[in-house]
Amino acid sequence: MPRRKVKLAVKVKALRENLRLIDAKAIARKYGVSERAVYNWYHRVLEALPEILAEELPGPKPTAKSESESPPF
Repeated sequence: MPRRKVKLAVKVKALRENLRLIDAKAIARKYGVSERAVYNWYHRVLEALPEILAEELPGPKPTAKSESESPPF
């Protein structure tokens, strides 16, 4: 079965809805950080979703070859 291509906007909307911040105050207390920090991190993640979910070409990524590995021509 081929994979269905999901539009980026749909991915972003679905994850934004899924990543709801339930109780920032309790989360902040649990980990000993400020409530404002939790909100800031949360909003940074939400803003970065389009970039994170953007389509990438499948397969291995090209590796950069350094000059020392190339033969001396």
